[in-house]
Amino acid sequence: MLSRKRILKQLYNPNFYNSKIKYKDLLIHHATISKKSHLIFITRPIFMKYLLTIVFFIFTWTTVYGQTTDLSTTVEAQDLTGSSISQAHFYERYTYLVTISNTGAPVSNADFNLSLSSVNNIESAVAQNNLGGAVSPAAINILGSSIDGILPNMPNSSSIEILVTVRASPIFLGGATATVMVNPPVGTTDTNLSTNTSVISIIMTERPIDFQISQTQIIPVSNGSLTSWGDSVTYEMTILNNSGIEYPLQNFLIAAQNINGAGSAIVTLENLTCVSSNGMSCPTLSGINPTSSVNLTNQFEFYNHGEEIVFPAGASFTLSIRYKVEEGDCSRLTPNQPLKIGNRISIQSYINNTGFNTSNLIDTDALLNTSCPCTDLTAQVDKVSPTGGTLSAWTDIVTFDYTFTNNGPLDIIAGAYLINTSTLNTGIEILSVNCISTTGPINCSDINIVTTTDFRWLTDDFTFPSNSSITVRTTVRFIPPECTPNGIAPVCSMRGIVFENDNALIDCDLSNDYDGDSILGLPVTPCVDVPNNPIIEINEIQTIPTPGAGPYPYGNVTYEIVMSNVDSIAHHIKFKDIQFSQGTGILQSIICTGTTGGAACPSVLNENVGVVNAQGDTFWEILDTDGFIMPANSSVTYEKVIDWTPVCSVLPTNVQDNLEMSALDTSLSVIATASTGVATPMVPCVDLVVQTYPSITSAPINSPLEWIIDITNSNISTDANNIDFTDLLHPDFIITGTPSCSLITGTATCISSFSVSGNLIEGVIPYMESGSTIQVRIPVTSPSYGGSFENRAEAQPDFTQQGENTPDSNISISSLFVLTSQTSKSFNPPIINTGETSILTFILTNSVGLPAQDNITFIDNLPPEITLSGNAYWIDQNSASGTFIDTIGTSLIGIQNLSFPAGTQQVSFAVEVTSQEAGLYTNSFLNFTALNNIDVSTAFATLEVLPVLDLSINKTVDNLKPDVNGEVTFTILVENMGSATATDVIVEEFLPSGYNYVTHHTTTGTFDYLSGLWTVGDMVEGSNAMLQITVDLNIPGNFVNVVDVYSSNILPDINLENNTAIALTRPDCLKIPEGFSPNNDGINDTLVIECIELYPDSKLKIFNRYGSIVYEATEYINDWDGIPNKGLLHNSGEVLPVGTYFWQLDLNDGSEARVGWVYINH
Repeated sequence: MLSRKRILKQLYNPNFYNSKIKYKDLLIHHATISKKSHLIFITRPIFMKYLLTIVFFIFTWTTVYGQTTDLSTTVEAQDLTGSSISQAHFYERYTYLVTISNTGAPVSNADFNLSLSSVNNIESAVAQNNLGGAVSPAAINILGSSIDGILPNMPNSSSIEILVTVRASPIFLGGATATVMVNPPVGTTDTNLSTNTSVISIIMTERPIDFQISQTQIIPVSNGSLTSWGDSVTYEMTILNNSGIEYPLQNFLIAAQNINGAGSAIVTLENLTCVSSNGMSCPTLSGINPTSSVNLTNQFEFYNHGEEIVFPAGASFTLSIRYKVEEGDCSRLTPNQPLKIGNRISIQSYINNTGFNTSNLIDTDALLNTSCPCTDLTAQVDKVSPTGGTLSAWTDIVTFDYTFTNNGPLDIIAGAYLINTSTLNTGIEILSVNCISTTGPINCSDINIVTTTDFRWLTDDFTFPSNSSITVRTTVRFIPPECTPNGIAPVCSMRGIVFENDNALIDCDLSNDYDGDSILGLPVTPCVDVPNNPIIEINEIQTIPTPGAGPYPYGNVTYEIVMSNVDSIAHHIKFKDIQFSQGTGILQSIICTGTTGGAACPSVLNENVGVVNAQGDTFWEILDTDGFIMPANSSVTYEKVIDWTPVCSVLPTNVQDNLEMSALDTSLSVIATASTGVATPMVPCVDLVVQTYPSITSAPINSPLEWIIDITNSNISTDANNIDFTDLLHPDFIITGTPSCSLITGTATCISSFSVSGNLIEGVIPYMESGSTIQVRIPVTSPSYGGSFENRAEAQPDFTQQGENTPDSNISISSLFVLTSQTSKSFNPPIINTGETSILTFILTNSVGLPAQDNITFIDNLPPEITLSGNAYWIDQNSASGTFIDTIGTSLIGIQNLSFPAGTQQVSFAVEVTSQEAGLYTNSFLNFTALNNIDVSTAFATLEVLPVLDLSINKTVDNLKPDVNGEVTFTILVENMGSATATDVIVEEFLPSGYNYVTHHTTTGTFDYLSGLWTVGDMVEGSNAMLQITVDLNIPGNFVNVVDVYSSNILPDINLENNTAIALTRPDCLKIPEGFSPNNDGINDTLVIECIELYPDSKLKIFNRYGSIVYEATEYINDWDGIPNKGLLHNSGEVLPVGTYFWQLDLNDGSEARVGWVYINH
């Protein structure tokens, strides 16, 4: 076996197809093939001579995180009942069932195409049987013999069928190939291109086609004659499809016909209608000629259907046509007889392989037309000069007078001509033609004469009055022939003919319409037989293969060419070798191998080596400008090799070249030529058709099934012998038994034994008669992992015996969709509040039979609102191993390279997730990417994240200690800090007694100061609203202003503590003077503190400048007159000295003590 390195080197070698690598050396051992390798087929039929099939696996490693998929397709031909077929007859309606599957990551906008080699039209294409979430294409485009479309979504483990109904061509016979391709969109890589194409072929067979046409005259009855002009005649015409199949007519036509020409009739189409049909609908008769009435002198087409009309087997329709027949032109027949008219219906069929009649004529006797009146035309030709009976010289000018006469009794439309009627190829030159005289009511100017100087003159049609004549003088010079037998003198003669061209008149006597005169020419050179004494010769013989042993296989034929100068002098030679047959030929080599007589090999052969030459092309040549000289009595010998590929035929076909050799004079004009050629018979063609498909289109892993291969030898083919059969299964199929071969139709010899090497099956079909089909069935077990897996079948003729008509149909490719492990997933709990957590669990269930699984990979792309809040962990590991993809804070969770042993039913793992945004989140098969060996089509879970309500309220005041009767402004801010909309939000703002409302401002809603309710309305999450209230305070004291917020939302508020807010104010009327004068004058004698009575628990302290307390009072009542009750002077009974003192007043209400100074003045 060759190394991979050498195989790769050979594949990229431009001379690869001429190398000596054997076919089997190119099959890389299956055990080394990656399960995700690409299978590439390179097939090159070298003109159907050497078909070399290379099967080559290229390893492709794909990254888990890449944008990939694995699409595959199969196609199967079926009849209208859904049964598989390998043959269909022409114009049959049948179907192609295309299955497109995806075993890789989900993919959107994949495109597909089906092209058919030989169908009349595609009638419909519909999507059906969508599985695993596959979405039907929005439109399937039908373009002639192909369809295409875009698949919006193909999830993992999904599939879709496209059912294409076609109508076979009405004429094509042989192999019809169907090719399906499916491709991912740009930017997505398909990990297994070998399953993206499927090719099958079926045979189109012939059936007998037989249409019958019949006509009946309905009116007059019993085929009666017309009784008077103006009567109508009615015919009924029936077209019947007497074939055993539905088949179309290209067209049908209806015409009225003047059968015997006894005058004419004015025929008017009065009615054309379909009166009945059987097994089909009446056709719409839209091809009626707009000219409905004609003077029927010959035949006139009144109806041309102009389009195809389909007849089911045994179907027919009947048309009725009615003509009105009126008298037309007079009858020109002598003796006169009744006019006979008829109706002709003609059909045009694509094929007439039974010889049925394509037209039918029915006739009806009309009436006797009036006989046409006649006049008598006569012609007379007289030689005027020379007067003698013989030319004196060939240069003599000869004058003829031609008189043509209308003897009456009627005017007539006529014409006349004078023509050379000389013997022995004597030519003529007309020197002059002149009208010289007339008689009766006609002038020379009434006629126009057109002259052909070497042949004749002819008048245009003119009105020839009765009892008139015209004389035309013609001068000619006769031109002698090159030679005559024994040199005899030719007779130089001219003949004049006058004729009528009038529909209403005839010539009474045709016998006098022509006349002539002549003069004897002079003797000329006798014609002598010159013996053939060639000066050059060219000969060609076939040397390889042996002549006479054909027909020969396509390919190289070797010839020997001998080019000879047999003259006694040297000659300048030019030469050309031309491809002279249908098909193609490629010049492989042309070599000068020898010379004689002093000749030298040409220095230039102008060869077109390696060029595909069609009929008329040049293989090689020696140009006149090449200056090739051959000495006298010399020769040059060449050896030529041509690679021939003839036009395919069921009979042996000749291929041939044509050799043209010329001798040239000094001016390069040809003075002698010689030519030759050899016809080589080539083998006839066969037309093999191969179709492969699995017995089921999808299967679980490790499941039994069969690969079926139908091989048909077309009915347009010749019998085939020794057909090479090969079938290459994907390496992961396991062949479980011996392949079988059975005869389906016709006569053929099945494969007696198969050679099985790995997954390559080979065999030889000894014989297949034209039109026969055999079937090979290969029992296999599906691969042990999921995906699409291809099979490639091929049948090639023995190219040493036969060619191949349609090489594309010799190969068929199909694939099987293998099911694998499935995964499911769920959230627990499935409903959480915003910010809470849920456990996402994945359960992987093994496929049927619980096989071992490995290399399972997937990534679940969670909705971005859901993130991982913990790492993944096993629930039921069951000896499984793999690498988790579980970065906290991201929305990606998956596993890479998961494997578990045989017998494992399930493995499962989980991860904690959370969400900060409310919503219902769907996590289905559409979320998966980077899939390998896993079916996620049933994976579906939802997580509902509930919104929460959290209203908060805050209240502030712009002045905590306003003066009594002063104003303050309260600001109230409401916010929705939850994830749900708060509905019907209301804030209660009840102002305490002592506050007087002044004004307010709100950003949202309305505030009623009388009720104390601020109606905010609905608040979406994250929104806020503000209310500002301005009040005045008419009494002092500590005031607590409480505000509350509420919502009618059915969701509970998760934090009631922030639903209430408080603002404190302390209106103050205390005023302590800065001095007083205790001198008993009755004015300002005591320290008076305004509003001190409001604070009965207050405590007042007075300090001197040294910080010593000099006065202290509890429940002060504005009675201190400056006399101390503390300190050194407390017993003096005297007012404190003049000066500044400091005070401290504690209201004992929880507020901070107040301090200040006061001045005592006596």
